[in-house]
Amino acid sequence: MISEWRRLVFSMDELATAILQYLVTTNKIGEKESLGRIVIAGEDDLQVNITLKGGEKPEGRIVELKSEILGALLLTHCIRSKIPVAKRAKKAIMRHEDKLALILSID
Repeated sequence: MISEWRRLVFSMDELATAILQYLVTTNKIGEKESLGRIVIAGEDDLQVNITLKGGEKPEGRIVELKSEILGALLLTHCIRSKIPVAKRAKKAIMRHEDKLALILSID
């Protein structure tokens, strides 16, 4: 039996684009707010902490995205960018150096 394993590593610009699309789609970002700093946190249980600037608080506010949301928004970004992703592949996210990677495997 053939098995396949792919690792799609997202640059910080691609990650920011995917996050911004998610925040706009889900109405979690205000009209006057913009993306600030993006920090990838955790090892086993990854999450991304995003600072949104331009709102009511001068220091900005922090939005946390857990691994389940990150996986979904990375997949959505792949679909919008026409990056082929097998539907039946097992999907996971992991940290790759200072970036996020979407892992796809088919057994």
